Amino acid sequence: MEIEHVLSSLGFSKPRDVQGRGSIADLFRKSRCGIYVLHFADGAHYVGQAVDVVRRYAQHRQTHKDIHRISFKKVGRKNLNAEERVVVRALENSGFRLRNIQIVSFSYGKTDFDLVMPPSEQQRWLEDLSFRDLAGERLIDDRLRKLYTSKYQKFQDMPEAANVIHVLKEYVQNSIPAIKSSEISFWICSCLPYGSIYSRINIGWQTTFDVFILEGKIFYRWYLTRDLVEQVFGWDLSDINYDLGFTISGFEEYSELVIEIQKSNLTKGGDDQVFVITEGKTHALALIHDEYMLTAVRVFNLGLMQKSPCPWGRFHCMDLADQLVS
Repeated sequence: MEIEHVLSSLGFSKPRDVQGRGSIADLFRKSRCGIYVLHFADGAHYVGQAVDVVRRYAQHRQTHKDIHRISFKKVGRKNLNAEERVVVRALENSGFRLRNIQIVSFSYGKTDFDLVMPPSEQQRWLEDLSFRDLAGERLIDDRLRKLYTSKYQKFQDMPEAANVIHVLKEYVQNSIPAIKSSEISFWICSCLPYGSIYSRINIGWQTTFDVFILEGKIFYRWYLTRDLVEQVFGWDLSDINYDLGFTISGFEEYSELVIEIQKSNLTKGGDDQVFVITEGKTHALALIHDEYMLTAVRVFNLGLMQKSPCPWGRFHCMDLADQLVS
């Protein structure tokens, strides 16, 4: 079946020829929020969502020089995540090749993580944000536990230790699939690894979340790609110099929430990454449970688990993990 037929059945307009175009502003003068599909010269495709498809196209042009056509469907912002998954799944099921690294439902070909969590359950975990996967049994490693018992005891005496554990628990149980059965092999939590860091969550080869103290205040930090952060908050960060960080407040749903965004040099989870930082337990929990943020975090974290096991198991603090997976 031609891709035009599949997209038409999903409510997309006819593909527009954009080969060689630096801008598509004249093609989309109004109602720029929705789902788009890029069509490439080699027959591959890319499904994405955008609050402003004109700006998003300009960003893609910097990475993909072989865009030939674009298909678009108007969608309200609140429905972007769900609609994007529907389109990705429809194109995958029809056999079309996608260039998407993160949003594809699961990797082409088997991965080591498939042996821990079947692809069908991975897909369920992505789509059902209420699904916390606490099934399975944990690995018991008394030798590993003894390595960090003294550090955990010191951790318990740190300022706001109980609040930090609460936030870490909510992050782990909401943001990591197959929590018990993938512990140590695919994700770890360190305890007082160095400096001002309380704890750090690593998935695969990358840090995804950590907690640190600065001038007596506790901060929580997410690691994500810029593209995902733009989708979460509806921003375009392409024209912003955020190497030194910038602060944003006054969100519609969380009027007191303040976040800072900084440039990250990490690359294992994708190029062009940023930190999302907020202060205090209340703000951290608001972000952890936010629908858009949780969707982005789940996509990012599952992608890391599909790519590789975690090589840092020797740094896992079993005593801290006891509190996070119970």
